[in-house]
Amino acid sequence: MAHIGFVPPGLQELLPVSQFYIHQTWNGMFQGYCTYNLSGPNGHLVYQATEDRECCGPRLSVRVQNIQGYNVLNLYIPANFCSWETRLQVSDSSGHLLGYVDQNWTAFSSSFDILNPQNEICLKVKGPGWGEGFMSDQVHQVLSADKSFSVGLITRVWRGLLCRDDKFVLQFPPDLDVSMKALLISCTLLIDLLQHERNRRSN
Repeated sequence: MAHIGFVPPGLQELLPVSQFYIHQTWNGMFQGYCTYNLSGPNGHLVYQATEDRECCGPRLSVRVQNIQGYNVLNLYIPANFCSWETRLQVSDSSGHLLGYVDQNWTAFSSSFDILNPQNEICLKVKGPGWGEGFMSDQVHQVLSADKSFSVGLITRVWRGLLCRDDKFVLQFPPDLDVSMKALLISCTLLIDLLQHERNRRSN
């Protein structure tokens, strides 16, 4: 299992945990951007994430702050009008690059690669297949780089027919490197934000 190495500023809260919750929040019915509460296993609020949307700005920009209002993570995809390639860049509060989340395009499922700053694949996230998760929880499997063993799960909890907000549960080993935990949290936010991007385009 990955060892506990460098702990980016503000991410000490992730050190002991093996489970994390992400809950989309709404401040009004006409809110045009996404916001999230990120909670630990005891349900206590730890971080809040806010999508930044601006005309002609980056394709995706998200700030993750602690409850004191200090940035701990920055998620960024530059504007790209010539390609559908999706590479999310994740950095800590000081701008130190933690790694990337790459979306893979497949015919029947969504999957992602979790890469370190050296572009080495550390983990793979395999999404549900075609038709899986309909009117039920959608499970993304977190696998080792060679897909030989399971590392954890990202579960989108079925919200029912009338509920608007999305809820996710992350499970990973408590001794997983903190940067990898932060990248899995970023991957979870990306999964939801890409869905909202598709909804905006269809509307």
